[in-house]
Amino acid sequence: MSLKFAQRSPQEVPSAGSTGKVNLELLAIKNEMAKLGSGMVLEIETDSISTVRGTKMLITKAARELGTPWRHWHAGSSVYAQPVDATKKRGRPRKTD
Repeated sequence: MSLKFAQRSPQEVPSAGSTGKVNLELLAIKNEMAKLGSGMVLEIETDSISTVRGTKMLITKAARELGTPWRHWHAGSSVYAQPVDATKKRGRPRKTD
């Protein structure tokens, strides 16, 4: 594969694709996650089953920005999210002899 290089002035090339817009869905999810009461589960209704994956990705991104681990799952077109209890460990306990 051969590559061709050219040097151009900034006025000759198209601008970058980033428009600097804020993802409003991410902000909405992050606000709801911050307001969630203890022991509660956040339910997010999506318009179709095809938007479930994107919604789960936004939950993961919002949890990372909030600095708290969350788990999420879905049933049909509804997505559920719940903060993970840091003291509770997943999996089988280790055997001690």
